[in-house]
This record gives sequence, structure tokens and C-alpha cells, in this order.
Amino acid sequence: MGLHESASLSGHLAALRDVSGLLRIEDVTVPAKAAEFTGLPGFLGAGYTTDTYWLRFTLQRTVQVPDQWLLEVTQPYLNHVTLFAPRSDGGFDATHLGDLQPFADRPIPHRSFVFPVRLVDDRPITLYLRIKTSSTMLVRVQAWQYAGLLSSAQTDTSLFSVYFGILALGIMSNLVFWFWLRERIYLSYCGYLSMLAIVMMTTNGFASQWVLSHQPLVASRLVGVSVCLVFLIGTHFFVGVLRLRVHFPKLNRLFDAVLIFYALCALAAILGKYGVVAPWLMLVVAIMNVGITLAGPWLLWRGHREYLFYTLAFTANFLAIPFAVAKLMGWTAINIPTDYITVLGSIIHIVLLNIAVVDRVRHAEQETLLNAKLAAELAAERDAVNQQRQFVAMVSHEFRTPLAVIDATAQSVEIACSQSATASYEFIAPRQEKIRRAVRRMVSLLDNFLTHERLDFDGHKIHGETLDLRDLANEAAKNWKHLLHTSDQLRLEMADTVVPVHAERAMMRLALSNLIDNAIKYAPLGSPITLRVGKSLNNGWIEVEDHGIGISTKETGQIFEKFYRGGNAQMVPGAGLGLYLVRSIINAEGGEIDIESTVGEGSLFRLRLALVA
Repeated sequence: MGLHESASLSGHLAALRDVSGLLRIEDVTVPAKAAEFTGLPGFLGAGYTTDTYWLRFTLQRTVQVPDQWLLEVTQPYLNHVTLFAPRSDGGFDATHLGDLQPFADRPIPHRSFVFPVRLVDDRPITLYLRIKTSSTMLVRVQAWQYAGLLSSAQTDTSLFSVYFGILALGIMSNLVFWFWLRERIYLSYCGYLSMLAIVMMTTNGFASQWVLSHQPLVASRLVGVSVCLVFLIGTHFFVGVLRLRVHFPKLNRLFDAVLIFYALCALAAILGKYGVVAPWLMLVVAIMNVGITLAGPWLLWRGHREYLFYTLAFTANFLAIPFAVAKLMGWTAINIPTDYITVLGSIIHIVLLNIAVVDRVRHAEQETLLNAKLAAELAAERDAVNQQRQFVAMVSHEFRTPLAVIDATAQSVEIACSQSATASYEFIAPRQEKIRRAVRRMVSLLDNFLTHERLDFDGHKIHGETLDLRDLANEAAKNWKHLLHTSDQLRLEMADTVVPVHAERAMMRLALSNLIDNAIKYAPLGSPITLRVGKSLNNGWIEVEDHGIGISTKETGQIFEKFYRGGNAQMVPGAGLGLYLVRSIINAEGGEIDIESTVGEGSLFRLRLALVA
């Protein structure tokens, strides 16, 4: 044993717990104390403790076995490890190692603590180890020949090289995915993989050996800090990639509390108090690990097939973590397969996560292509709609010319008949008025349609100016003068002073024209219409009041919807577009529209706009 594999000391160790930490080698070797040592069935696993432990064991070789041996003590994050070897004069030689000692001071450059031991002859010698640490009290002792230790180190290096290679590949590929897709989840995964690499380096002694050989205190503190941070970043990544905040919104505060707890544990580790918070940390980790692992199958059952590989990855992690937690808490004896199970489980976890990320990228690429196709189709549709809009605008413009000719001709006929004072004037005049009202209605329909198209296409962009609402009302009254049934049908009530507002004149003219047109259509022939302009402290307003059919209370919230027409207005011609445009225009201008109406008595519409200083 020891030449190619270790000579196990399992079953040959005895331990003494030193609560005070003040016992010396002279104290533990006296018969009274020697009797207090208790045998260990395997290796020392006392969990997280501030106590000092003494280990006692006896080595004896046969004559055929070499006298030079190497005593390996793990784990690599033990703070103070001192070997006491007996001398011929009855005293002891002490060799001090631990992760608080510079790596260059180690007699054997190995990630664990290796003590050279010489067995002079075949007589048994009793050795003592004094161990104190701020991390978990997890100690394995093995005896090696140099060739056996070298072979073991090569095996470990090969395994960890594969592990670090997988991590490096995952980090580089996800950086490429992030540059390509610009999704933060890939950066989060890179952070998780990076922390996994740092944890493996610190907890397995590679950080002290390769990077921080002259900063032992930093390397020692980094063990606890990296463990806390990997749980912090890992939980943040898992919660994000499974969208747990979306699927379980009631647990958002719990997720935040867990992340804050991990951050506080990392701060405690920086201050050298990792051993105090570590038991609570492991408890929370175990609970969160079970919860996240169970969330995957639940989401799959709910139909979220995109989480399949993530669920498999978490399951592999779930199978590996209990071994690690049980080992760290001192609930089970250590052995080499258990250490390897943790590493292999982590490798499987990472490989499956990489597959899940690649699958996510594949879906993202498919979605990008689909979005590009939809965007092209939408652009083509918009182009077709734009061409149609331009065509309709052109046709509408062409309609205006013959309508203007018809209106002008009707006016000429009226003037000619009135000047001749013939008997036919009474016959022609009312028909001429019908022609002009029909022309006005055609022009109004064209204006409404074009305005509707503009508001929808331009996104309600208004090009305003400062105007007086009194001027707007006077202009409307003048335009409608010849289209009313009687000359005094439209009555004006004006404010005494200017009512300045910021609005687009053409749009406001159209809105007011629609209200007047409605008042004429839905009121008895010749019924009075009042056009009223006023102002309050902050607002200017213009009202159109009629004495027509009115609007029921339940319909006042619907009449401004596109193409909606009231139940009592079905017999009157109309497209149901006018009031919709009035509200759209006044909203685009930053104003409001109010309505007061009683069925059978009439309606009052009020347009309100902010006054301009």
C-alpha cells in the first residue's frame, strides 16, 4: 500500500476535542488526556466548529517497505494543521502548515498539506495532528509513497482540467451568445460559470497553488466568499432563466430575501466569520436547491417544454449537492468516491446547462428569423396601405373640384333667381338649399375620412398655433350660414375678452363643424343651435348646444367609439365617425370633451383646452 495508492488510516484514528484551544502537545500525551481520545470509524467530520481537534494515530512499517513516507492531510482549506512527530529524547518536532501559511513554505508543493515522515525501523511511532479552522472540520489523513501521491495528483489534475475546460468553453460560448443576442441571461450564466470555477479553485487548493501563493490570508478568506457568491449568482441565474418571478409572483419577496442573505453571508466571510454563518447558509442552500429542482418538473407539467434541459441540469445538481452538504456538515464520513461524485455531478450539471443555453439560442435564432419575416410582411403591408392612402387622398382631392363647381352653380342659380324675382324663385330656392347641404355633407365626409386616416397614420401628431376660440366660432358660423334652415338658427354667445389656446386651426375647425353638423341632423327642422365660447381660470371652452333627440345615459360613454351610432339615431344618415374624430382631435390637442344630454330634450358638447398665457 502507498506505492500506487494510499495507505488508508481509516479505523486507526483517535480524536480529542479541545474546546478551549489551549492544549499543548505535552498536555495531550499525558496518560490522563490520552485516555480521553476516542476512536473514529472513518475520518474526522465535525462540521462547522470553532473547536480545536487533536488526531492521534500510529504508523509502523515492515522491513521490506521504504522508510520515507508522505502524510497527506485534506481538506485544502484547513487554517492550521500541525504535525507532532516524536524524537528520540522524548520530545516532539512540530511542522506547521495550513492555508494561512504561504504556499512556498510547504515542504511538498501540493494543493493539500503533505508532511514528509520517516519510519526509521519497524517499531511503531505515534504521531499527533493539531487542527483548527474557521471552515468545516473535515479531515482525511492518508499515507503515500512519492510515486503513489504523484499518480493521485495526476488523476486529480486530469479530472479538474476537464472540469475547468468545460467551464471555460461555456463562458466563451455564452459571451459570444451575449454579443450576438444582447440578452442579459447569457452574462448571468457567464457569471455563474465563473464563480463555479473560482469555488472549485479555492476549495480544492488550486487558488493557493497557482494564483495566490504569496497571499495566504486572501486565499483563505476567498473560500467562504466564493461559496456565498456562487449561491448568490447561481440563484439569481436560476430564478431568471426559469422565470420564477413570473410563474410564482407571490414568492418574489422570498427570492429577494434569499439573495440578500447570500450577500450578507459573503460580507461575513470577508470579515473572517464564514464559520459562523456557514451552517445557516447550507440550510438555506438545501431548501432552495430542493425548491428550484421541484419547480422544473412543475413547469414542464404546465406545458413549458422549453425548460426540459434546465430541469435535467437541476436534477443532476440536486443529486450531487446532498453529498457535498452532508460532507461539509459532518453528517457522513469522507471517502474518495464521494468527492468525485460531487465533481462529476457538477460536470453533468454544467454540460446539461450548456445544452439548455444552446437550445435557447436556437429558439432565439428561429424567433429572430420569424420576426424578420413578419417585419418584412408588415413593411410591405404598410407600403400598400400608404399607397392606398395616397390614392384615396388624390381621389378625394379630385372630388372636391366637381363638388365646388356644384356648390358654386347652386349659389349662382340662387342669385340669378333672386334678382329676377320670378315666381320660379320660390320653387328653386329650397331645392338649391338641398343641393348645397348635400354638397356640404359630401365635403364633410371627405374631411372626416382624410382626418381619420391622418390621425391613425401620423400617431395623432398635431401642428398647433395660438388661436382665439372666438375667431374659430365666428368662422364656423359664417361657413354654416347658408346651410341652415333659417338665418337665425345658429346663435352665438361670446366671451368678452380673447380666449387664446394652442391648437391646430384646421383640426379644431373640423371638430367644431362635426358638432354643428350633428346638432342640425339630430334636431327638429329649424330648431335653434347655440354656439357658446367662454373661459375659466385655466381653460378655454367652446360649446355646441341643440334641442334635438338627445342621448341616453348608458350610451354617453359609447358614442365616441368608432362607427358607433345611438339607438335613436338609426334613421338619420351617418357613418358613426364624426364624434370619434372630435374626441381624437381634442385628445391630441391635450384637451377634453364633456357631454350633457337628456333624451328628447337635446345635448350639449363642450370642448375644453388649456389657456395660453
